[in-house]
Amino acid sequence: MGLTDYRALLIDCDGVLVDRDSGVLAALQPLLDSRGGKSLPREQVLAEFHAVIAGLYPRFAELGFSGILCFAHRQLAERWGLPASWEEGMSFARSAGNWSLFEDAPGAMLYLRKFYRLLVCGDRDFEDRGLLCERLGIEADDFISLVDARQWLDRHGAQVQPVLHVTRPSVGPDVSLDRCLIGRQSARQPVPCAADYCINSMADLVAQHQLCLRR
Repeated sequence: MGLTDYRALLIDCDGVLVDRDSGVLAALQPLLDSRGGKSLPREQVLAEFHAVIAGLYPRFAELGFSGILCFAHRQLAERWGLPASWEEGMSFARSAGNWSLFEDAPGAMLYLRKFYRLLVCGDRDFEDRGLLCERLGIEADDFISLVDARQWLDRHGAQVQPVLHVTRPSVGPDVSLDRCLIGRQSARQPVPCAADYCINSMADLVAQHQLCLRR
C-alpha cells in the first residue's frame, strides 16, 4: 500500500514527535550531578531509565504517568546509590510537560494533517495534554493513551482505516497495522527494513509523501 492510500496516521508521541530522551537526561541532571565526578554515559542512563519504566508500567492504572516517573526517579537513585527526596521525584515527573518537540515535528504535522487524520499515541497527565495537543496541532480527542490505543482502534476503526502506525524501531509490531519506522538515530534503524516503511525523520516522511503525490 502506498503512503497516499492511508486515511490516518497513528503517530507515537515520545521518540517520534517529542524528544523524550533529551528531556529525561536534562531532568535527571541534578541527580546525576550529585554523583560528584563519577559521570555515567548517556546511553547507560537512558537504558536504565527505560528498564525501570518498563518494570513500573504494569502499575500504570494505579500510579498514572506522573507516579511512574516519580517512582522511576526513586529507583534510579537507589540503583546509583544516591539520596533523593519525593519532592525531587515529583519535580522530575512534572518535567514531562516541558519536553521539547523534535525540530521537524510541528512542520510535518502541519503538512500531514492536510492529507490524514492524525492520531497521537502517548501518555501524559491530563493537565499536560491540552498544551501538547496545541503544540502538535491536533484535537484533544485525537491524543490516545498507550494503554487505550487498541480499544480506541477497535471502536473507531471504520472511521480511520487504513491506518499507518508511525513508530520507533524499538517498539514491538502490532500485527494488525502497517508500520513506518522513524529511525532518528541511524544506528537504530533496522537493515533491511523491518516494516512497511523505514524513514529517518518526520521531515523525510513528508518528503516521501510528496514523492508519492508526484507519481
